[in-house]
Amino acid sequence: MRAAVMWDAGKPFDVQDIDIASPGPGHVAVDLHSCGVCASDLSLTIAFGQPTPVVLGHEGAGIVAEVGEGVDSIQVGDHVVLVWVPPCGRCAPCRRGDDYLCANRRSSADARAGKTARPSPLSVNGTSIHQGMATSTFAERTVVPANAVVRIDDDVPFPVAAMMGCAVPTGVGAALRSARVQPGDNVAVIGCGAVGLNSVIGAVVAGAARVIAIDPMEDRRALALTVGATESLAPEQLDELRDMDVIIDAVGAPATVEAAWKAVRRGGTVTVVGAGRPDKVVEINSYELFHDDKKITGSFHGGISMHRDLPILVGLWRNGRLPVEKLINKTADLSEINEVVTAQQSGEALRIVLTPQL
Repeated sequence: MRAAVMWDAGKPFDVQDIDIASPGPGHVAVDLHSCGVCASDLSLTIAFGQPTPVVLGHEGAGIVAEVGEGVDSIQVGDHVVLVWVPPCGRCAPCRRGDDYLCANRRSSADARAGKTARPSPLSVNGTSIHQGMATSTFAERTVVPANAVVRIDDDVPFPVAAMMGCAVPTGVGAALRSARVQPGDNVAVIGCGAVGLNSVIGAVVAGAARVIAIDPMEDRRALALTVGATESLAPEQLDELRDMDVIIDAVGAPATVEAAWKAVRRGGTVTVVGAGRPDKVVEINSYELFHDDKKITGSFHGGISMHRDLPILVGLWRNGRLPVEKLINKTADLSEINEVVTAQQSGEALRIVLTPQL
């Protein structure tokens, strides 16, 4: 099958034929029809120690092609979304409903933390290839545990379904689940990439009175207004923000977190959904933390349980409240992945969805 292999960290992808094992017990094979290129895929190899060679990609959707022994929850022909945070169902986070924080989740990205990844089903000429995020959606097919897919209605377009695998739940969930935006709130979102724009959408769904989108790129600010933001600001205007009920930081850099902390009101909430670098430290005033009763919270995967919440997200999309299509510039063949990466990193495109199946 074709796959986009990264042989060295930060280097261009090599789209080539590789081998993939059949699904073993408890696993399924999925023919991938759409996959998004998320910024976190690319930062894995540089900032987070992802080993190479690797097939990256975690935002994908497709059709189940094979099921392994013992799989009865998924059938061949099912349309599914890949779940890069699959739950074990047994650990404490899973039992309390926070399965996106599953203590037994394993992926090759965990190598930097000394955790052991499950064997990769991918190889070429006898050389094993790491399975990025334990999903590897930059390929025509992937093999994953059965709990790493969730069924989605057949009429949901594959590009939309792929976005439902990461950008949509992460951004929308940051507003609805993590920040718990309330009707009438004044909300600001820092960073208008795919996750930030979905946070804007989530704040609108929650009933926020004001939604201020902040981004250095004028076209991103304009796009934010089309998906529901009431106003927009450039980063140099951050000092104008005052007394916000909620600020969602979709960048995660120390400077943006600290700016959000200054701009949120007493008793307000800063929610950080941007993936900051592990070597960076945020400094906040401990007296303000106490005296101003401010709250700062992280948001991993938007606090979304895919098996529980995907039907809710699809329902919002059906009702026109999640305009996912507005966030997709176009589709492109897997062979164009390097051009897609360049376009997204330069800001020329927000999200181009790859179509691995020719």
